[in-house]
Amino acid sequence: MARKRGPHAKEPVRIRFRKLKDGSQSIYLDCYRNGERTYEYLKLYLVPETSAKAKELNASAMENANYIKAQRIMEITNSESGLKKSKLLSRQLLTDLMDEYSESVRKSGTSSYKNVDQVKKTLIEYRGERITLRQVDKDFVMGYINFLKEEHRTKQGKAITNTTANGYCIVFSGALNMAVRKEYMDENPFKKIAPIDKIKRDESPRTYLTIEEVQKMIDTPVRQGREDVKQAFLFSVFCGLRRSDIRQLRWKDITVDNGQWRCMVIMEKTTTPIYLPLSKSAIQWLPERGFSTDEDLVFNTLPSNSLIGDIIEEWSKAAGIVNKNVTYHTSRHTFGTMMLTLGADLYTVSKLMGHRNIETTKIYAKIVDQKKDDAVNLADNIFAQNP
Repeated sequence: MARKRGPHAKEPVRIRFRKLKDGSQSIYLDCYRNGERTYEYLKLYLVPETSAKAKELNASAMENANYIKAQRIMEITNSESGLKKSKLLSRQLLTDLMDEYSESVRKSGTSSYKNVDQVKKTLIEYRGERITLRQVDKDFVMGYINFLKEEHRTKQGKAITNTTANGYCIVFSGALNMAVRKEYMDENPFKKIAPIDKIKRDESPRTYLTIEEVQKMIDTPVRQGREDVKQAFLFSVFCGLRRSDIRQLRWKDITVDNGQWRCMVIMEKTTTPIYLPLSKSAIQWLPERGFSTDEDLVFNTLPSNSLIGDIIEEWSKAAGIVNKNVTYHTSRHTFGTMMLTLGADLYTVSKLMGHRNIETTKIYAKIVDQKKDDAVNLADNIFAQNP
């Protein structure tokens, strides 16, 4: 007589999905252990599979989700077996971690490792060089935040701005995230800090172009031989992509669906995937594709960022825009304010710009509201002079 099999043991970690308003799905882990259920949102998303690119992105997202799931199951197993890296946790110095993080950033080819080195100096100033990762908890992080706000001074003896302090915290949190990935720490203490206790960036002014100024830029020739910079800038004016996203845009990312042009972008700054509709105004600034393959870059001749900045400054001055500091990022600000001015709602503009937080988009709404106030006040001034 066949023996009945016992019930299968449930997986301690399962992949789940939550449908979002824009039609995409957020991927998260459902973790069940010792009678308690927790959820871990992975910041990975599935988008509607309307193209080969979308299917490729979804496959990549699922591959990453399954990899993280396997890691979490292994961590639970190791924890239950008493194999946690407690020795590393107790011995690793915070300064060594910052050096390791600096080297990692340096290898990525960016200059932001200098920011990591600066943050390391502030941490030493805050608590010295012999702090171990075991000592880096919520109280340590809160103390560091208060130190930046109230005690730290520049070489000139001045307090740093909220924007600078916010940047330091972002770098420090990034280093702690690496420590968690390498299993030096169990959790990043920044996750335990309430939003109200975090340092918020100063609201920087958003330089944007009016519709009339955009037309002036269109009508004005750019430095000879640098039509590619003009095309990239104006393409961003009409679709809102950052320069970093423009640089990585490939022809396979641009598709046509029932006459509607779209581009699929995973934003480099936020790692957020967006499926962006392109207007005719945007499409006209795409370079000629010629014999380029799907894998070729769309804007493949752009010069260095510093040279792009010089060209745009020179071009904008030639267009008669002398009272504004026009940079490449001005194109993105212009797109945001232009969409709201033309009547698009805040939520839609937030999705078009790939903002994670709608509060970021509200900054553009304030600009539009100020423009309305200025218009009304202008009318008052005119009629006040003509009683």
